[in-house]
Amino acid sequence: MKQRLLLEYLISSLSTDMNTSCLRLPMFVEEQRPEEIWRQKVFCVLSSQFNTAKAANIANQILQSVPFFDYSLSIRSIEEACFNLLSSGIGYRFPKVRARQISLCWFPFSQIKDDYHDFIKSFDSEEEAREKIRETFPGIGLKQASMFLRNIGASKNLAVIDTHVIFYLRTCHGWNEQQLTPSLYLKAENILREDASRYELDLNVFDVIVWSAAKVLKRANSNV
Repeated sequence: MKQRLLLEYLISSLSTDMNTSCLRLPMFVEEQRPEEIWRQKVFCVLSSQFNTAKAANIANQILQSVPFFDYSLSIRSIEEACFNLLSSGIGYRFPKVRARQISLCWFPFSQIKDDYHDFIKSFDSEEEAREKIRETFPGIGLKQASMFLRNIGASKNLAVIDTHVIFYLRTCHGWNEQQLTPSLYLKAENILREDASRYELDLNVFDVIVWSAAKVLKRANSNV
């Protein structure tokens, strides 16, 4: 009960401060540059089951090392270049699998890279766009697709559900599921969507607030 009250207090305070402009709202600007959209795509593939800060750094290294926008590169050569970097002692856990996924993501991305937001907007909803991305790009699940769309400024109503958000759901909503199947992901997202509406915030903003508050409380608990 104490943890729930503390977490709800943190979230309420942060939400109120953002609504009253005491804190700056997280900004997810629509990214139009193909290179930066691709950087986010690579990052989202790498961040699955891996530290996000490290994944972002490795994604930068890959884009610096592999000339994706040189059309003389084959899918095979992209895979080999990514594998060589990921397995070069930088501490990445799944070099072979992720190198393959990145190389297979490149072909469909390269076909729409200059009109990516038009592609996203061709769907009736953010959920439909996310599902198409999940179907089209290997290594991109619901969480990664949600994060990708948020980071390129293409969604406001999708949740990025990680361990911190699950902690919130368990603490404040009695969530006791052990695995996060696609159907359970959508169920958890709807809970978050209702909470975001209660605070009059877009889900992508509320999601960041929940993540931040849960991370702070979990860190405090570990120091006790």
